[in-house]
Amino acid sequence: QVPEVHLSQREASMVTTLSETTRPARKPHSCDECGRTISKGQVYLRQANTDSSQIWTYKAHTDCAEMSQQFRSENKLWSDEWYPLHEYFDNSGQINAWRGLFPHAACRIAFTQNLNP
Repeated sequence: QVPEVHLSQREASMVTTLSETTRPARKPHSCDECGRTISKGQVYLRQANTDSSQIWTYKAHTDCAEMSQQFRSENKLWSDEWYPLHEYFDNSGQINAWRGLFPHAACRIAFTQNLNP
């Protein structure tokens, strides 16, 4: 069972989640957090969100979405400016702190950013 993730907290006062589902991908998608491919058949989180001026779809590997929620909460990154999770990591080794909690998400981010293991 996949834990429920509410990423609308990222812009809590501004964003409304219209729908949220966790399902197998019918076709490949790009993960909005790690930037890697969500393969056909892989379970992923899909949200329809609005900020009252536009509507968009958020797609992420379930573990990337969970890692993002925890990372953004710990670093108080719920603001109007949103960046994909992989953009917060560099070669300083900080990604290693997340490998024990979210090993696959951390590895995908490391590959995306071409970080040293």
